[in-house]
Amino acid sequence: MPYVNALGYIGIGAKDLDAWQTFATEILGLQVTRAADAENVDTLFLRMDARHHRIAVRAGEDELSYVGWEVADEAHLDAQVRELVSAGATVKENPQLADVRGVRRLVQFEDPAGFRLELFYGAATVSDPFVSPTGVRFITEDPEGRDLGLGHIVLVAPDTEKMVDFYLHTLGFKVSDYITFNPVVLTFTHVNPRHHSLAFGPASEGTKPFMDHLMLEVEGIDAVGRALDQVRAREISLTATLGRHTNDGMLSFYMKSPSGIGVEYGTEGKLIDDDAWTVTNWNTAAFWGHDRSHTH
Repeated sequence: MPYVNALGYIGIGAKDLDAWQTFATEILGLQVTRAADAENVDTLFLRMDARHHRIAVRAGEDELSYVGWEVADEAHLDAQVRELVSAGATVKENPQLADVRGVRRLVQFEDPAGFRLELFYGAATVSDPFVSPTGVRFITEDPEGRDLGLGHIVLVAPDTEKMVDFYLHTLGFKVSDYITFNPVVLTFTHVNPRHHSLAFGPASEGTKPFMDHLMLEVEGIDAVGRALDQVRAREISLTATLGRHTNDGMLSFYMKSPSGIGVEYGTEGKLIDDDAWTVTNWNTAAFWGHDRSHTH
């Protein structure tokens, strides 16, 4: 059975934390706490809901540092670890790192592309209400209160087939659909009702695996429009214009973060009912917009 139920958190390295703090608060609308983490590394803890943080931006190289996948409880963590070990993965229990991340328990392992993954349960939740500096509300739950996670990420690696096989058959992710640009195929997967929490794209041989972008979903087109106005006013690099995706219906635009990692900022993302869902293969990524040829 599948045990992973949400994209719980991610860690990003950044050479310029000051730029990230401005970007996170004034463009994205995230609540920021800046402090040395338990490893004494200058860190921005970015909050978007009741969780202590969903994104940690740590002083370092501009890159994806780790991805935290959440399970419901300790029994599910143990069961998933057994499946990982059975599949040949090297899994390390790390109580000290669990304290750093603010979770009850955590194990570490890598996927076939070498991305650092963490499996955890018992995330730190705080009683103080989330207050966005820009007044936005982030969509991290569905209308029934089920956790949707922080959004989605897209990973790019040379051997996409091996990556997809690992996430589907070892971690229990489910295919949502595909987008095919001959010969390139993008694979979209989900672990909860959010249309996709993780998607995969191919990279040419010799290219170091990387995270193409992170998606954050907000409530309402006005929130997206106001953020887009700020991106243009501050001359932040826009990597795709406003548009609507075919497969998940997201109305969004793309911009470049201070780390160089893309950020998709959108609304109206589709939710999946597994009992009624049919996998499809789209021939284009957008019904309209998302033009990448006239961006800056």
